[in-house]
Amino acid sequence: MILEAYTPMQKTMKLQRGLALLFGASFLALGSCQAPALQHPAWSQIGKGTATIGASTGWAFYSADMNAAGQTGVLTGETGTDNVDLTPRYGGALKGQYFVTDNLALGGIVELRSFDPDTASPLSADLVADSFETIHWIATSRYFFEAFGEENRWKPFVGVDYSYINEVDFGEVTVNYPAPFPSEKVNIVAGSYTTIALVGGASYLWNDKATVDFGAFYEWTDKAGEVTLTFPNLGGATADVAVEPEGLILFAGVTLYF
Repeated sequence: MILEAYTPMQKTMKLQRGLALLFGASFLALGSCQAPALQHPAWSQIGKGTATIGASTGWAFYSADMNAAGQTGVLTGETGTDNVDLTPRYGGALKGQYFVTDNLALGGIVELRSFDPDTASPLSADLVADSFETIHWIATSRYFFEAFGEENRWKPFVGVDYSYINEVDFGEVTVNYPAPFPSEKVNIVAGSYTTIALVGGASYLWNDKATVDFGAFYEWTDKAGEVTLTFPNLGGATADVAVEPEGLILFAGVTLYF
């Protein structure tokens, strides 16, 4: 495996290229399709009392801070931190909302994410994990502003999401110690954690009862995921580890209105 280290400037350039590629491709795809004619004034069929269902996918620029503190054995008193890049593999979400006013919708989302983590070294050992998945249960809100654009089909929105993740199962993680300790595999399952996200984007009214949605949200940890690790090859020494993921996620999807 070849691990790449990026400077802050390189990470910024990667983010800018990712934003340009995702939204450029999305708008090109939308522009290449001819939306059907509206049968009613734009958005007149959507407002207070409307229910929605939808689906989306996207891309992430994501990492996790790991804070470790040795508790027993040879790790007693040892502390350390590391920031681990999480490369996205795939992800998707299903959502449902209800408009409590003409402009405000509340609802829920269930989201699946899969990541490839870089090697983590919060203490003296290297932790090498395979890809892993998380399921996010999300309470969501969206506030829609006034329509704009051709035929008033575009509506910008903002929102706040609060997510609960039950656990993160990393499976068998390879632990590479400094000499003379031999490597070993340790099963790691981190506890539940919660996140908060600020959301922004816009919806394009495809027909009277469907939109195509584009946006992004920045997410940070509210309550960290925690786990106590035991290392048999260190004589059963233990360390407490707290994991705090954070990052920017871009999304595109479709929504149906009833």
